[in-house]
Amino acid sequence: MLRWDLTLVTGLSAKNLIIYMLATFIALRMVVARTSVTAAGQMQTAFLVQIVYAMFTWVIAATVIKYAGYDLVETGIRLKGALIDYYIFFLVFLFGVRTAEDGIKVIKWILFGAVFANLATVLDTAGIISLNYVERADGRTQGAIGESNQYAAYIILFLPGLIAAAVASRGLQRLAWLGGALVSCMALAMTASRGGFVGILVAFAIGAYLYRHLVSYSRVAGWVLASVVLIVVFLSFSNYGGLLTERVFGQTSNIDVTEASSGRSEIWFNLVATMFANPITLITGYGWDVYWSMPFHFSPHNYYLAAWFNLGLVGLATSVYLLFSAIGRARRASLAALPPARGQLIAYVIGGIAICTAVCFVDLYEPWFYFWMYTGVAMRLVLCVERAPAADTVLQPLPARAVARDPYGWTTAQGPR
Repeated sequence: MLRWDLTLVTGLSAKNLIIYMLATFIALRMVVARTSVTAAGQMQTAFLVQIVYAMFTWVIAATVIKYAGYDLVETGIRLKGALIDYYIFFLVFLFGVRTAEDGIKVIKWILFGAVFANLATVLDTAGIISLNYVERADGRTQGAIGESNQYAAYIILFLPGLIAAAVASRGLQRLAWLGGALVSCMALAMTASRGGFVGILVAFAIGAYLYRHLVSYSRVAGWVLASVVLIVVFLSFSNYGGLLTERVFGQTSNIDVTEASSGRSEIWFNLVATMFANPITLITGYGWDVYWSMPFHFSPHNYYLAAWFNLGLVGLATSVYLLFSAIGRARRASLAALPPARGQLIAYVIGGIAICTAVCFVDLYEPWFYFWMYTGVAMRLVLCVERAPAADTVLQPLPARAVARDPYGWTTAQGPR
């Protein structure tokens, strides 16, 4: 966020060094305590399959096929910095957190970091402080992440968690979390990212359906209305109102598909056409990170197509499984969990759906680190809920007319224990 260069040597930054040290410490602690390493075993297996296949295709692409411009060392560093590091981040937060209480604390610190980054973006854009953030040529803010669409994806990942933290709080803490959520909404509006808006709208719509028996719609409607009013006022007195209107209602409604999609449809067509030119790649892919050795002018702008192009069906299947299996497990656990874990698990489900939708339109780089940190903690909460005695976690249904409301504002179908 402060634009510090944390690179120590090629392929190693201060951030990675710290996470490796934490991973070593946690591994030693697990050896001493004889802790099982099989937690979230199916997700770990998917990670390992993806990494091993990526390493295999990386070697084949560099030493056998020898694509023009494909450098063994450079692409190997990217493999370590992406897939392997994502796995390590996930493991550190999965095994570093051991109880539900610690998980809630860590999630709150992650959310606080998101609010801090979004507040810094708003203040820098307003000229109150100077962090040397650079706006795009079209006036869209790029924020702490450094790219508008990626920054929007980062915001929508944590926005539901901020709302859940506000619901579970009281007094000044609730106002603080609500303020953080509103600041995040302002930063999201400043990115003018249509992918970000589609992601959060789809996530809230699906979340409202999945948790229709838990949500108090009267309270939610009041909060949404108040938030919309504040955001509209903000946009009315800033330069971003017209920019957002032009992108959402002007560019999107353009009859030309290429223009409406900001060129994405043409990028996707060329990507798929290149695969059909060599049909075997529809199964095997071209190899780890080969896309950037091809004469394409733009990034794929689609996480799923990029995984398919580079790593074939193995990469596509493992990528989809890692995302949706985590969301599925969190959803099942959220139906049995008690507050405040329930609210944060629900928030993770909605934020995860938002990311899964947004990556249909944008490539993520830096935000993946935050996603896997968040996922590691969420999976620990899931494990804590799954291990808890049934009498303490399972919600027993009441008759239709006896609907209870817990102190956190959720409408529940649970009776007395």
